[in-house]
Amino acid sequence: FCPASSTTTRKTMTDYPPKGLSSTLAELPEWIKAGCGDNEYICAERGATFPGDPCPALLPDLKEHHNFMAEALKASPGLYDKLKSTKTASGVGLGKCIKTGIDNKSHPMIKTVGLVAGDEECFSTFKDLFDPVISARHGGYPPNATHPTDMNPGNLLPTKIDPDNKYVQTTRCRTGRSVRGFRLPPACTFEERRELERVIVKGLLSLTGPLAGEYFPLHGSRSYGPMPTGMTKEKEEELRSRGNLFQEPDSTLLLSSGCGRHWPDARGIFHNKDMNFFVWINEEDHMR
Repeated sequence: FCPASSTTTRKTMTDYPPKGLSSTLAELPEWIKAGCGDNEYICAERGATFPGDPCPALLPDLKEHHNFMAEALKASPGLYDKLKSTKTASGVGLGKCIKTGIDNKSHPMIKTVGLVAGDEECFSTFKDLFDPVISARHGGYPPNATHPTDMNPGNLLPTKIDPDNKYVQTTRCRTGRSVRGFRLPPACTFEERRELERVIVKGLLSLTGPLAGEYFPLHGSRSYGPMPTGMTKEKEEELRSRGNLFQEPDSTLLLSSGCGRHWPDARGIFHNKDMNFFVWINEEDHMR
């Protein structure tokens, strides 16, 4: 059972946002709607029952869990008790970070990470957990390692990916960026998400030349004054048909991470006039 009840649906028009659900989600399954409102994602039908805050006194049985986070906790039996009552300066606790890994057991042959950061400080406050998980996920990456970076386009190989133009239709380069001082999507509040949208959009709208463009909030978002109900359905369908736009979270991995709360409010896409430069706002990252 998932508590996205008919009562919640009846409150949609009067309480959304931040309470209730957007009318744009009305046709989605109940297990998805349960993670797109104002509450923590709890859905017994999908095995999502771990509270994001506060942590329970006892760690659930992880014998059948196979993600990297669960393996790190099993390797250090006292680690959960050491960290369960700790919070970062912005109030993010261990529960927010591990909920998606507790709710989703993963598979020995298809291992997920099972761990998310609620803010930048999580990487230091919960380093005893984050460090081994990051290292295991990347096949050995110690805390003092330096990520290799090369931003010189002149170093790109001249080899053509598809010299005969038979196979490749599109290619893309993608990166994620976060704004310092704001909690990350798993833990940010309704107000923080809207402020993030305002700050990021202000910066993007100042771009000139070939990067100049327009911002389009998701259909149903009520956060952006110039488009108070978001982009049109037709615009949204156009972008999705081209593979340029994300949609609501449709997996318990994302819903348990908290990335679906208040959906679709303060989420959207910026693109330039030539539609070859896109910025997603407030999906799984602040920007992608």
